[in-house]
Amino acid sequence: MSQDVPIKQNKPFGAIERRIAMRYLRAKKSQGGVGLIAAISFTCIMLAIAAMIIIMSIMNGFRDDMIRLTVGSEGHMYVASSSPQPTPESMKEMEQRLAEVPGVDEAFQFNQSYTGVQANGQFSLAQVIGIRPENLKEYDLISDSVTQGSLETFGLGAGSDQTIAIGARLAAGLGLRAGDKLMVFSPRTRTTVTGPQPIKKVYTIGAVFEVGLLVTDQTYIYMDYNEATLLFDGGKLSGEIQLRLDNPDMIDVLKKPVGNAAQEPVFITTWKDRNATTATALRTEQIAMRFIFMIVVIIAAFPVLASMIMLVKNKSKDIAILRTIGASRAGVLRIFFMSGAMIGILGTLAGLIFGILFCLNIGAVQAAIEFVTGTELFPEDVYQLSGGIPAKIVWTEVFGVAFWGFLISAAATFFPALSASKVDPVEGLRYE
Repeated sequence: MSQDVPIKQNKPFGAIERRIAMRYLRAKKSQGGVGLIAAISFTCIMLAIAAMIIIMSIMNGFRDDMIRLTVGSEGHMYVASSSPQPTPESMKEMEQRLAEVPGVDEAFQFNQSYTGVQANGQFSLAQVIGIRPENLKEYDLISDSVTQGSLETFGLGAGSDQTIAIGARLAAGLGLRAGDKLMVFSPRTRTTVTGPQPIKKVYTIGAVFEVGLLVTDQTYIYMDYNEATLLFDGGKLSGEIQLRLDNPDMIDVLKKPVGNAAQEPVFITTWKDRNATTATALRTEQIAMRFIFMIVVIIAAFPVLASMIMLVKNKSKDIAILRTIGASRAGVLRIFFMSGAMIGILGTLAGLIFGILFCLNIGAVQAAIEFVTGTELFPEDVYQLSGGIPAKIVWTEVFGVAFWGFLISAAATFFPALSASKVDPVEGLRYE
């Protein structure tokens, strides 16, 4: 029988080829330790794939939480009139025109001021946001995160009984609870017989909220829009309108329609502009980490390459015998390709399972590591988020990681398998 005529019952990737491939992977230690290297290769690929999934899921979770909390506590788009003295009528008309733009959920006037607050002998800095009660209640992130009091009384009351809403960390830092009094300072002053005196007013805390974003919980105070206008600007309108969109990702598309609807020169900024540093850093980290872990997977494939080279070298006699009894070059290539591919496939599957389970139980894993090491893995003051390490599994990325892991391991396997198929049976048996 010719050496290049395949055995009839040996189908491509059939039972015989698979059995031989599995047998070669279980080579004994006396045969070069191929089995041990194969186990090491499997472990390397598994850990590389799992690490890739875990890191990308944590990055996705961190980015989503930052955007959700930031967008939830702020507007999506901001329109500021260029007029130095906008009138209530002109601002009301612009507000109505912007609210009618397709894709805009609501538009309302607001103002934002940085100032100092004082209570119980403690002083702190805060951002006071003037907003109408009905608009604040539309902020699901705020209204659903009230831990003390209620937004139902927001903006009601006269004098020091007028209610405001305050972040939980700011309240805790000043030793305040719902119903307590808080003094808010204005940058304006009034002239008295003793000289200029800062304008300040006492308010009642009607609601305490905790959204999980450090800057919001630690600095934000919501106050009735008209009251904030009087306190900080002496009744002069800020000329700013905040827009909430149906889809926050449509900000770039809606810039032109919003500008046209304003019917006057305006300055338009978005939530991305106000958080440009954070958004850019998160995106850069995502790209960098994906690139790094792609390289890690490539490095993890080198043990597969080494094990296959050793396997081909140690099995040159077996290859010669297979060729002599009728195995084709393609058959030999498939056998050794399957040997290496099994390592890649099994390592990738194990890495997927381990990585997904790790992400699904990230809270328990974090608690266990913190308990053993005695250190906090996710400091709230550093990462600006509370609630532990976030993780979001994006299944398209998981499948991409699986494909990349298999592709690299298959590439590392193919060339040694091709070399095996070219072994001359005469040379392989010359000295046997």
